[in-house]
Amino acid sequence: MAELGYEQLRIYLDNQQYQELQTVLNQLHPVDIVQLLNDLSADDQKLVFELLDIEVASDVLPHLPDQILEYILADIHTNKLVKIIDEMETDEAADIISEMKEEDSEELLAKIDQQDSQNIKQLLNYDEDSAGGLMQTEIIAVQKSAKRDQLIEDIRKNYDEVEKLNYVYVVDDENRLIGNLDIAKLLLAKPERKAEDIMEPVVISAPVDMDQEHVANLFRKYDIYTLPVVDSENHLLGRITVDDIIDVIDEEASEDAYKMVGLESEDRVFTSPLSSVKKRLPWLTLNLFTALLVSSVVGIFEQTIARLSFLAVLMPIVAGLGGNSGTQTLTVITRGIALGELTIRNTYRAIFKEITVGLINGIIVGSFAMLIAYLLRGDIILGIVLGSAMVCNMFIAGLVGSLIPVIMKMLKIDPALASSVIITMLTDIGGFASFLGLATLFVK
Repeated sequence: MAELGYEQLRIYLDNQQYQELQTVLNQLHPVDIVQLLNDLSADDQKLVFELLDIEVASDVLPHLPDQILEYILADIHTNKLVKIIDEMETDEAADIISEMKEEDSEELLAKIDQQDSQNIKQLLNYDEDSAGGLMQTEIIAVQKSAKRDQLIEDIRKNYDEVEKLNYVYVVDDENRLIGNLDIAKLLLAKPERKAEDIMEPVVISAPVDMDQEHVANLFRKYDIYTLPVVDSENHLLGRITVDDIIDVIDEEASEDAYKMVGLESEDRVFTSPLSSVKKRLPWLTLNLFTALLVSSVVGIFEQTIARLSFLAVLMPIVAGLGGNSGTQTLTVITRGIALGELTIRNTYRAIFKEITVGLINGIIVGSFAMLIAYLLRGDIILGIVLGSAMVCNMFIAGLVGSLIPVIMKMLKIDPALASSVIITMLTDIGGFASFLGLATLFVK
């Protein structure tokens, strides 16, 4: 496999050595080409993409970031795009076409292979975050009565159309899925054996409308490489491969990370400033109101802070550690929900465990805080107040950090959405109220 760094690429471009660059580019791995394109200006991105062979371009296009893909699709000639789409698997082709304007996509679908066009139109009807939106229609399905040599011949004829072939699927006369057939077992079978004799009759499959996160859980749970997709009557429609699921897992993890800080996954590194402001401002506005609520709690103890101004130095310690503890609990519980580890029967055990962890951490960290406060101020009462407030706030963090995502899940709201701002608000209120309240009562 050839190598090409950014500096070498710039030399080729600056010297207009396009023929030499074309030779080197088409020997690179598609993902490496994507990385090079990511570092170029929009005009150079279009120029470099034009130098790619059709087969290489068909591997590069599905991996491009949305912004670069938009540039390329706006500039590329329709006839070349038709050739590229013809080289792609149907699921990837559907993803690309879904990004195009309606009139452009209709023109493209009219020009590509008729069977591919029908398959892609079918995929475009499914929700992009469902099993139907993930699946590819390229699949080898055989009749249960077919013998080994016939099966092998069918595989030979269709191999170029179906990549990553580990299994063929066995169907009945009405195309209902009844089993899967491991290629290795097929090769070792005797010539007279039929598909129904060699197949595994128990097949894990995904309904066409299953959410992509649940599909990913099936891959994780059963440790599989491909998954057939069926309709409500178990008719075989297509398959999902593990490389698509890796993308889903990455997408879901990124989506949860974005949601926990109030961002949309469409807000990327090179999203326009105005678009990013529109996506972020509502969350910051919500934060403003929660911050005002927290400050109103602090305002209740205004006289205490005026009398004991050094409390203001210690207040962020209580709130900060409580917030961190709550976020840790939130992450563990949200992840448990996503993986299906939390059920109705075991949720209470998870909540009890997180409260216990919060209390233990509160006692340990609070003891250190008590010692530090005593050493700084020489006041044992202040140290006890700080340590006690820490224990209270860690308890609150464990309680709300586990309860909030569970409650949101019960209300059919994504637990990652807004949980962090609610938990931060509650731990801040709990921390300030406990610390300043105890200080009002006991610190002189």
